[in-house]
Amino acid sequence: MRLKKALHPATLALMIGGSILLTSCGENKSNADNNKIPPVAVKIFQTQPLNYTIKTVLPARVVASQIAEIRPQVSGIILKREFDESSNVTEGQSLYQIDPAIYQATYDSAVASVASAEANANIAHLTLKRYEGLLKTKSISQQDYDKAQADSQQADAAVLVAKANLHTAKVNLDYTKVYSPIQGYIGKSNVTEGALVNAGQQTPMALVQKLDPIYVDMTQAATIFERNEKDRDTLYKPAEKVELFFNDGSKYEYNGSVKFSDKTVNETTGTVTLRAEFANPNSKILPGMFVKPHYTLGNIENAILVPQKGITSNQLGNYTAIIAIPMNNTAGGNEQQTYYLEQRNNVKVYSGIPGYWIVTSGINAGEKVVISGLLNLAGRNLNDPKNKTIVNIINIKEPDMLSQKQLDTIIENNLK
Repeated sequence: MRLKKALHPATLALMIGGSILLTSCGENKSNADNNKIPPVAVKIFQTQPLNYTIKTVLPARVVASQIAEIRPQVSGIILKREFDESSNVTEGQSLYQIDPAIYQATYDSAVASVASAEANANIAHLTLKRYEGLLKTKSISQQDYDKAQADSQQADAAVLVAKANLHTAKVNLDYTKVYSPIQGYIGKSNVTEGALVNAGQQTPMALVQKLDPIYVDMTQAATIFERNEKDRDTLYKPAEKVELFFNDGSKYEYNGSVKFSDKTVNETTGTVTLRAEFANPNSKILPGMFVKPHYTLGNIENAILVPQKGITSNQLGNYTAIIAIPMNNTAGGNEQQTYYLEQRNNVKVYSGIPGYWIVTSGINAGEKVVISGLLNLAGRNLNDPKNKTIVNIINIKEPDMLSQKQLDTIIENNLK
């Protein structure tokens, strides 16, 4: 049997070295594959500019625009009620007649007192005039003339007093007719014919309320009111209006406008009062009613809204978001777009509505915000320029978006 020819030592060494080299290359390739980090799978939200209307529902109560409590200015017996209860009255309309007999007698006496005082004054003036001639001829003393002059002045003063008493008597006589000081609605009468009323009594005889226009007093937390005033003309463009809704959900036909906002904070509730004015020609809104006004402050133009699950906060309490940034790669003449992640730590938000934050800075329109897969990114430095985290966007062809119609629906549903 023939034996195989032994290999040359140099050839054997070459074969062993090649085997070791191939093994080493295989191991290096395997290690490189093990060290390669696969793209992270995430979902994104595509931001776009929207018109956000700032609306809020405030607790409110209806009050009359004018209120007149009818009270007697003089005491006496009510002879007649001269209006229909639960009706509209005009300004200056007579409401009650108080017995004028005693006041008429006082007035007549005052008229007589004026006539008597004027007669006495006339005599005093004639006496003084006669004394002037006698004084020139030295027929009377200077003392007699001075006394006549003082009597004349005193008589004039008595006339003034009598006329003042006459005026008082006339006013009291006029007060026996009780008139409405304003135009409005008058309810039930608290007194009847034959009742005794006293001047300035605490209980009004009736109440007249002006219902057109009518006021709605709204209350708002002082902190929110202060923030809204600060953001006016900077964050949002004012376009104030008030829409009124009743407890059954029906909407009032007229819109109102804010008449004023009280600058005094209620110490007990920490709220301020805003007063809105509404037309009320048919008296559908009545004083004392609790209503639900929808208060519109204005609009944030080109607002950026981001799902709340895409906004987080760091250890410093600042809002953060992760943005998918497009990166163009060219390989073999074919252009392929990939994305890497960038973390924004300077996100500012204005407020929130169900499911979304209104972002005022830190995120621009058209950017893609990561809204799912965030747990896969824990512990990574997304802003390391040397080691960018590449992502596989699951919904890149149809990203989550928010339309203007959807936003308006969310705002309206949030007010219910």
